[in-house]
Amino acid sequence: MTASARPTPFGDAVLARADELARHSDVAPSEVPPGAARPLTVTYLTEAHRACAADLLRWMREDGFDEAGVDAVGNVVGVYRGSDAQAPRLLTGSHYDTVRDGGRYDGRLGIFVPMACVRELRRQGRRLPFDLEVVGFAEEEGQRFPATFIGSGALVGRFDPAWLALRD
Repeated sequence: MTASARPTPFGDAVLARADELARHSDVAPSEVPPGAARPLTVTYLTEAHRACAADLLRWMREDGFDEAGVDAVGNVVGVYRGSDAQAPRLLTGSHYDTVRDGGRYDGRLGIFVPMACVRELRRQGRRLPFDLEVVGFAEEEGQRFPATFIGSGALVGRFDPAWLALRD
């Protein structure tokens, strides 16, 4: 590996979080044949999904977000306040649920990278001129219910009340 290709502490921390969150899966360790890798499957509103949300929320608080919480549909939302309260807010994020046997980075890097940016901004005592909002979206993959983008739909005011009647 060349010097320019070496991992960085910033990147290492992002990948470590992905590895740590991947310990939550709907597939129980007892269901995995000896010697096989445990598949990563995180389906909306399962125990694994709730555990992922709890970890994301804890990390947002540890990283220095000024506000962090879970909304009514399971989105994990953190806000790092900027220096200008009148400035438009920058919103970023991605989903933390997975498809069956999904990858530990798919979607989740879109949450971990901006969280790492907030952690570094806080460490340096810096504020952006605008608020930064990071969202870990719930149920974007549509694995459990025949609907996708429930979390992001709710965030932008497009929650369909018919989704409440869906069965898995």
